[in-house]
Amino acid sequence: MKLIKLEIQNLASLDRIGGETINFEDGALGDSTIFSIVGPTGSGKSTILDAICLALYNRAPRYPRKKGDRNQNIEVFGNLSSEEKCRLAPTDSRNILTRGKKEGYSKLTFLANNGTLYRAEWYVRMKTKKFEDPTLSLYKIDVNNGVPTEEVDDWNRLPLIIGLDYEQFLRTVLIAQGSFANFLTAKENERYELLEKLIGCEELYTNIAKEIKQKKDEAVKAYDLIVANFTAQEKDLIPEEDLCSVKERIDELEKLDKQIKEELQKITEALAWYTTFEKHQQNIVKFEKAFNEAKSQIDAFAEQTARLSLHDATIPAVALLKDIKTSETNIASLEKTIKELESAILNKEKEIKQEEDIELKLLVTNAQKTSEELEIQKPHINKARQIKTELEALQTALNDKAKTKTEAENAKVKAEKAVVDNRKNIEAAEAVLSKSKNSLIALQHKTKEEEKLLSQKAENATSSYEEENKKLVCCDAAKLQNAKTMAERNLTDLNSAIRIQAALKAKRTEHDKNVCQQKVLTDRNAVISELLKNYRIEELNKELEILLKSYALMTSENWALHRGNLTEGEACPLCGATHHPYSDKDAILPVIDDMNALIDVKRAQINAQQTEKQQLTKEQSRNKGLLDGINKTIETLRSETASLSDEWKEIACAHNNWPEAEDLLRSLMPEIEKKVKLSDAELKAYNEQVKLVDKLRKQMNAADKAKQEYTKTASEKIQTAEKRVTEANTLLETEKGKTENFKAQLSDKVAVLSSAAEALVDAQHIVETKRLDLSKEIGDKDPDEFENSLNAAKSKADSLVKAKTEAISRLRELLNEVRGKESATKTQKEKEHDSINKLNAELSAWLADYNKAHIENILTEDSIAHLLYSTENWEHIRTIQKRLRDAFTSAETTLRNENLSMHELLQKRPDMQKEALLEKKAELENVSNQELIDAKARLQRHNTAKELMGCMFAQKQEAEVAKCEWEQISDAIGGDGKTLRKIAQCYTLRFLIEHANVEIRKFNSRYELQQVKNSLGIRVVDHDRADDVRDTTSLSGGETFIVSLGLALGLSSLSSRNISFENLFIDEGFGTLDPDTLATVIDSLAMLQSSQGKKVGVISHTDTMSERITTQIRIIKDGNSGSSHIEMSGMTTL
Repeated sequence: MKLIKLEIQNLASLDRIGGETINFEDGALGDSTIFSIVGPTGSGKSTILDAICLALYNRAPRYPRKKGDRNQNIEVFGNLSSEEKCRLAPTDSRNILTRGKKEGYSKLTFLANNGTLYRAEWYVRMKTKKFEDPTLSLYKIDVNNGVPTEEVDDWNRLPLIIGLDYEQFLRTVLIAQGSFANFLTAKENERYELLEKLIGCEELYTNIAKEIKQKKDEAVKAYDLIVANFTAQEKDLIPEEDLCSVKERIDELEKLDKQIKEELQKITEALAWYTTFEKHQQNIVKFEKAFNEAKSQIDAFAEQTARLSLHDATIPAVALLKDIKTSETNIASLEKTIKELESAILNKEKEIKQEEDIELKLLVTNAQKTSEELEIQKPHINKARQIKTELEALQTALNDKAKTKTEAENAKVKAEKAVVDNRKNIEAAEAVLSKSKNSLIALQHKTKEEEKLLSQKAENATSSYEEENKKLVCCDAAKLQNAKTMAERNLTDLNSAIRIQAALKAKRTEHDKNVCQQKVLTDRNAVISELLKNYRIEELNKELEILLKSYALMTSENWALHRGNLTEGEACPLCGATHHPYSDKDAILPVIDDMNALIDVKRAQINAQQTEKQQLTKEQSRNKGLLDGINKTIETLRSETASLSDEWKEIACAHNNWPEAEDLLRSLMPEIEKKVKLSDAELKAYNEQVKLVDKLRKQMNAADKAKQEYTKTASEKIQTAEKRVTEANTLLETEKGKTENFKAQLSDKVAVLSSAAEALVDAQHIVETKRLDLSKEIGDKDPDEFENSLNAAKSKADSLVKAKTEAISRLRELLNEVRGKESATKTQKEKEHDSINKLNAELSAWLADYNKAHIENILTEDSIAHLLYSTENWEHIRTIQKRLRDAFTSAETTLRNENLSMHELLQKRPDMQKEALLEKKAELENVSNQELIDAKARLQRHNTAKELMGCMFAQKQEAEVAKCEWEQISDAIGGDGKTLRKIAQCYTLRFLIEHANVEIRKFNSRYELQQVKNSLGIRVVDHDRADDVRDTTSLSGGETFIVSLGLALGLSSLSSRNISFENLFIDEGFGTLDPDTLATVIDSLAMLQSSQGKKVGVISHTDTMSERITTQIRIIKDGNSGSSHIEMSGMTTL
């Protein structure tokens, strides 16, 4: 993407009338690879970046807001004043409109990466003290045959066209090297927050922690819910021993219910027959009434029907009479037309006589007079034309002589000026020669003194550098760096060791707890299995069955009769016994009571054992589910313990003298932290000394360079001064040689001017004489114009005669046309008379034929006339007649069909009377099926509970596993997400450093960045100093700029998603840099342009960079008005 042009009007302080325009590809900006945006604080430098972002994203850096926030009209502070209708939120980008202005805009023209040219526009307007919503527009620009054309596009597609959203665009185009410079010097805890802001994820890890806690709470809640549902479903289960009897009872009740429904259906059909019968009876009465009414209406309409028949029969006679009347009317109209035409003929004849005798004769006389005048004036016109030609030739000669005189006068003035200028040039050349000689003497003296001073400065700088550099000889940078690295590694390992031992202790405790719980549940399930074996429910059911059969026999009526027929001493026919103690009815009653009591005891035993067995079975299933979860937890704990043990072995191998106990490890912390601080202080001192030596070396080199450059420059200046003395002397001699020549030229120009003046006077006298001759012939008229006016008058008179003659001819034609119409009208009148005679004959013949056929109803011509002029609506009568006949036919058909349906229905009459059917239906409907409904509902609840419990058992196990996993994850990352943030930010910094090293190598191969393991620490590898590893605190200002610029470009590369951008803006923030550091900064920026082909814009708050970056967008304040305007200046010199 490449920025082409930015247009701004009334944004912040930039409120110049007509707006501001910045052409990035034209003029000085177009020719430059680097430019600066300079101006005082508050002048409007940031407004340029705000305008770019507003046009592309409707957002601006100065109005930051979180993603998803919307601009709203809200009250910010206090109550609204009487003059204030609306206030904007502080983050609303419309606040950028210049105070007091009604409208403003930002228009950005850019070239997209697909090669298409676009213009994005942001327009805001304030109407009656209330802001309107911004108007956002996008135009696609094409150039066809050199002519640009615009096509409206969708502004919302801009992120797709650019390839980045707003946050990514800012991180890509606005290089935040100043923020990375702060990052390099910040403490480690502060670096986490700074890095989050730089990469745009301030609340990311806190939000992740909140989501994980939410997931954990949801998992716990889901597990508790499944357990509660599982317990609730157990209440709906039917014991296995009762399930068969419930199903059998349902089958019996369904059969009975089906029989009742079938019988009800038959009764309903029989009752429907009676309903249909009654309806047919009612319909027959209604249809008979409709039939009689239709017949009466036809009889009442008989008179109208007869008249309609007469009308239809006389239609031909009525038509003939109508034609006769029409012809009579036409004859009257034709007679009137004939009278009008005769009157028109008389008028036309009078008009033609008037035109010929008076007006035409007058026009002919006038035409003859104009022709005679033309013939008289022709000789004078020809003479005048000849004099005019001679006069034009004389006037040309006169003009040439006047021009010659003017040129002579100019030549004289020019010659006089040349003499004066020559005298001035001689005086100026003498002054320049004197000044050049004095300057040369002064420059020679100044050069000698300055060279002496620079030599002294170079010697002092060399002495200081050598003295400080000796102090570094006794220091070993690698040893100091290794000492610090080792101390930091020991501290990191100690923290890891403490964490591992604490975790091992917790994991082992949890493991022992789970093993103990596993043993308790396993032992309990073994006990339950033994208890389940001791239940004898089947034996008790068999005993109960025998007792029930015996009880049934004892209480049976057949058996009671059999016992009553037994005789003591005689053999029983069934068992053969001769003693019959229960043959008496009363003797067996106590035995029956005992049998009944024994049955109740058996049933109580069976129910008790079934309840106990069911409870034990449920407990055993629940314990199995818990054991599965515990076994998984134990395996996980063993795996985690083994992993932690391996980590501890690695640390113990590196530090074999460290104790294993956590509290003893913590006691080592003060000493190791002390070593870290000591090594860090020693390395910092060394780095400070390195920075000092580097600074002194640069000063020494700068002093030598300044001396050499000054000597070279001074020599060049002296040579230039000597050259100027020689040139001034040559100029003086040249001007003195021109003096005599200029004086001779002046004398010649005066003589030429005198001769030209005399010739001009003679020519003027001759011209005046010819003008008097021309006036005598035709006065002050022009001969050609005078002749043209006479010819025009003659032509006009001739044309008027011709026009009048043609008008009289047209009148004669109109007269002939009217006479023709009169003749045609008389012919048409005769035809109408013939037609009337013929029609009367036809009408008489028709009446005769009709009266002969209808003797009882004789018609006359008056009767036909009466029918012709009748006002009756025959079609309406015809419609009524048809409607009455259709109604009669429909009523007759409907009555016939209803009688036929009644006959068919009587063939299917039910056997029972209606009252008996209603009584039977009420009896069946009162039979209740509630027992069936309840039994089905109970069985349905049993099946549903059984199915749900089967599904929920697996869900319960999954929920328990999920609960344990989310609890472990939540415990691992911490409630506030700080642990997760540290881990993720370390990985983020690693990727950032990789991209930063790629960017740094493009413009500086000396430095490479390294990350301190498991932290946000950064080290710098200095390849020019034998790959010396340096802390960031040892970097000079220029080196800090290079490193921070590399990190910023790395972030830009990460954010750009491999999308090309040819414009970068850098908020340099180095207004107080020394000249050497400033040179490093400019060189780095120049390499950035040449290595990546980017146009770099530096936002400078001071004039520090003006000497090196002379192509500038200058923001100039307009006094104290609060307004500013933009000026472009300079060319880039690098």
